[in-house]
Amino acid sequence: MILITMDTLALPAETVGTRKPSVEGRGLWNMLFQQYNGSIVLIADDRDDKDHLEHWLKGEGFKPSMIDFSADSSPREKVRRATQLRNAFGNVRWFVDVDPYSAQLALEDGLPTLIAVAPSVPRSEWRSDRVEGTKPWDTLVEEIDRQRIMRAEANWGERE
Repeated sequence: MILITMDTLALPAETVGTRKPSVEGRGLWNMLFQQYNGSIVLIADDRDDKDHLEHWLKGEGFKPSMIDFSADSSPREKVRRATQLRNAFGNVRWFVDVDPYSAQLALEDGLPTLIAVAPSVPRSEWRSDRVEGTKPWDTLVEEIDRQRIMRAEANWGERE
């Protein structure tokens, strides 16, 4: 069974009806649907209008084997719901989400996790861990240096 979040399938918007499907999410859905014989459970926000959600899914060509609802779309709540589904049904192959924090929580809970990060995903205004305001220049320079060091360390083993 695959557990996939609504955020993986669609870009954020105010209401379900105005969400646009993610190109990457659709491709991932199609691959997983075929590979796992349609055994995909969609985890959606319980605050969303359920009739609109079903209409949106049908209109966009998504056919989950089941729709399950988390209390909200926070990372912790999505993972809590995924863990409950695993405990109820067992045999979770993948928990799929776009949020790195929910992926971290899912791994900590022992869920096999697939994080879908595409160019349309990491926009700062859509991230659950975003920091309001502009980052100071020093913070950006430190992050660039940290990534440069990590890349260099990753290549050290290849040069020996």
